[in-house]
Amino acid sequence: MHRDFPEVNTKGEVLIVEDTPASLKLLSDLLGGAGYAVRQAPNGELALWTAQSRPPDLILLDVRMPGLDGFEVCRRLKASPELREVPVIFLSAQHDTDDKVRGFALGAVDFIAKPFQAEEILARTDAHVRLRRAQLQLAQERITLERRVTERTAELEQVASTLAREVQIRRANEELLRLSGQVFEATQDAILITDPQGIIVTSNPAFTRITGYTAQDVRGMDIMRLHAGGADEAACAALRQGLRGSGCWSGEVQTRRKSGDTYPSHLSATTVYGPDGAVINYIGVFLDISERKAEQHLIDFLSWHDALTGLPNRALVRERFEQQRLGAIRDGQQMVLMCLDLDRFKNINDSHGQAVGDKALQVVARFLTGCVREGDTVARQGGDEFQILLQDDALLGRTMALAQTILAGLREELSVGGDRLALTTSIGIAMCPADGDTFDDLLRHADTALVRAKEMGRDHYAFFTERMGNDIRARLAMQRQMRGAIARNEFEVHYQPQLCLRSGAMLGAEALLRWDNPVLGKVPPNLFIALAEEYGLITAIGEWVLDTVCAQIRDWQAAGLGSIKVAVNLSGKQFAQDRTVPFVEATLRKYGLDPSCLGIEITESTVMGDPDKAVAALTSLKDIGVSISLDDFGTGYSSLGYLKRFPIDVLKIDKSFVDDVTTSSSDAAIALSVISLAHNLHMRVIAEGVETREQVDFLTRHGCDEMQGYYFSRPLAVDAFTALLREQGPFCVI
Repeated sequence: MHRDFPEVNTKGEVLIVEDTPASLKLLSDLLGGAGYAVRQAPNGELALWTAQSRPPDLILLDVRMPGLDGFEVCRRLKASPELREVPVIFLSAQHDTDDKVRGFALGAVDFIAKPFQAEEILARTDAHVRLRRAQLQLAQERITLERRVTERTAELEQVASTLAREVQIRRANEELLRLSGQVFEATQDAILITDPQGIIVTSNPAFTRITGYTAQDVRGMDIMRLHAGGADEAACAALRQGLRGSGCWSGEVQTRRKSGDTYPSHLSATTVYGPDGAVINYIGVFLDISERKAEQHLIDFLSWHDALTGLPNRALVRERFEQQRLGAIRDGQQMVLMCLDLDRFKNINDSHGQAVGDKALQVVARFLTGCVREGDTVARQGGDEFQILLQDDALLGRTMALAQTILAGLREELSVGGDRLALTTSIGIAMCPADGDTFDDLLRHADTALVRAKEMGRDHYAFFTERMGNDIRARLAMQRQMRGAIARNEFEVHYQPQLCLRSGAMLGAEALLRWDNPVLGKVPPNLFIALAEEYGLITAIGEWVLDTVCAQIRDWQAAGLGSIKVAVNLSGKQFAQDRTVPFVEATLRKYGLDPSCLGIEITESTVMGDPDKAVAALTSLKDIGVSISLDDFGTGYSSLGYLKRFPIDVLKIDKSFVDDVTTSSSDAAIALSVISLAHNLHMRVIAEGVETREQVDFLTRHGCDEMQGYYFSRPLAVDAFTALLREQGPFCVI
């Protein structure tokens, strides 16, 4: 792996992929202040380009991003030979088990939930960067050792060949003898020369350094006394066969030092023949590879085990499940997967520190290992999550007893580094084949049961039931159908009229999205809009709505129905993208519309997420000429200090306040405050959800400018709204 700058003063290089500037700055400042070299990417495409230009030590990757989401970015990273080994930690504000299963299947090493905790970010980053660097260092050292063995073997084989020729022809070339002697003495690899019977004739200083034997100790000794014997007899047999057949052999053998210790070595043996073809000598060149073997063992261990606790990791649990599944089913047994999540473990890290938290995880690991039988598997999946894989009969008596033992045992205070800590855990349980045939099915269902255990008040265990998965399956079905909904023309825009409370004239409409799917039927917007945002589909849908509305406004104008103003809602994710303002401008230009025909509606939570960026984006929209409405005002956490900075044209009074505006003094006070505030800031006010004559009279009497709601009209399909426009006649935008 190459680097374009020195890393002497950094703990490692981290690429942060996050589309929210505030989160991106927070992570960058936190990791930069901790000594990491930080690179940033606000979207998936730039993340791939940045990583390919110089692979980092770790990638923190947001799951939900416009364009390429985190899952697609991870898939492309793992498809690249140069980047597949770079560890990826997903960042997600969601806690969906499917996201975790999908992320881990794509090759992610961990998940970090939003909102971020500094200690968690630093601890997980430090652990994975250290592991990554250790793996890279071990890999580099392994390559170096292999190259060294190859180079040294070639070098010494040349030396051996030279020595053999010297012995064969007994030439008295002093210069050659001197040079050969220097190489023999100076080489770092051990060299032994024996006679045809295997009696040692001489050895070099490297042999003494490696084995502890001096040249005098081994002269006249049978070379087999250096062999460790035992299980290595097969290597000796292969050595003899190779020397008899081709006159040479190379491979690994176990060798004994003078102290009696044994160690692995790489031996290259060569036969030296005389002019008559008879064996004169054997030359052995060997290298101590014990360090190399230890490094390889560590790499192999870390590939299958958790570095902190030494427990099997997710990959090893999956492997053991596949090994045991068919046998268990054949014997009438259930493969049981228990997913454990320590309750409120973050409190321990916060109150006692990360070091105590790590020790606590090690203590819990030992406790869980002591609760199970031989043949069961206890694994750590990361963070405070553990898994237990075992076999049980159909009655699951052993499983329930084990769950109760774990719950009771953890309730007792554990001794952790001199501290007494009380822990509890929640356990979700799923079985194979009862709950699924694959490990992924089992993991997903056990996680679903774990959520149920937490809902029961924590410190409980729960078995997966079919009913638990209904909501998850419904969401997945909706997601699958939504991905092709635009192409299948399943979406439709309805229009709800907006009226002037003084004149009664219709001033325009709000565009509202509807979805009618052949499989799911009519899906309520409050369900599919949230799902579209969660799965990164909202931007494509939002752009389709804007394009459709602008095309319809052009058609109404062409039909002589006047200059019609339509308000279109922008989601938080769509508004946060840099491409949104240019897209609005390009769409207006595409259909030849005056910008005054278009209104943009955003919620207060959208603009308050990053107020400074919101001011810039809203100003750009205003510069284009579109009007801005602030929806749901008063339901969130608006700051009046920021509100006066926003270039807002209209404040919308939320339906939750309008419903009881004539019966609730508090709702009436809120409505009056919004009207007064808006007018003082030179904004218009529109009330949504108006359904009664009493509400209309109240709003009119207190100076509200506009309204929309069922009192006048429900949202109408385009044909019905067009007919309404024809009845009203042409009108102008105020």
